[in-house]
Amino acid sequence: MTSFNLARAVDYQTPGLALGKYSESSKPLIVVIEDDYRSSMALTMLIDDWGYSCIAARSSREAVQTLGNRLSSVAAIITDVEIGGEMRGIRDALAIASTVGRPVPTIITTGHGDFAALAGPFPVIRKPFDPDLLHAWLVHKLGEARR
Repeated sequence: MTSFNLARAVDYQTPGLALGKYSESSKPLIVVIEDDYRSSMALTMLIDDWGYSCIAARSSREAVQTLGNRLSSVAAIITDVEIGGEMRGIRDALAIASTVGRPVPTIITTGHGDFAALAGPFPVIRKPFDPDLLHAWLVHKLGEARR
C-alpha cells in the first residue's frame, strides 16, 4: 500500500502554485470529491478551520457545475478513490484538472489498501487518517492559509 508522506509529495510539485500566490483577501480553493456525506462534511469543516475555501461534490461533473466561473481558481483536489461504487475518483480529479487547463495538486483518500497502487503519481492517505497529514500536504502544496 502506498501512503502519503511529505517527502513523496515534494516529488510532485505543481508549477504555478508557488507559495504566496494568493492575496490576503482570497483563500486557496480546495475541491473535495467524496460521495460519503459524513466524510465530505468532516473534510469540509477541517479545511474551513484551516483557513482554506472548500467546496464538496460527489463527482467531477457536480464540482464543475458548482464551481462555475470559479473553476480556474481550484488550488487542490482531495478525492476518494471510490466514488459511487466505481473506481473513478482519480478519473474525476484528472477531469477537473483537464477542464482547469493545468495540473492541480491532488491527493487520494481510500479505505481500501489494495486500491492505493492505482493512484499513479498522486499521494494516497488511507482512511481513517490523521487530519494533520492532510493539513501538512495542503500547507506544503499551497502554503499556510490565512484565517
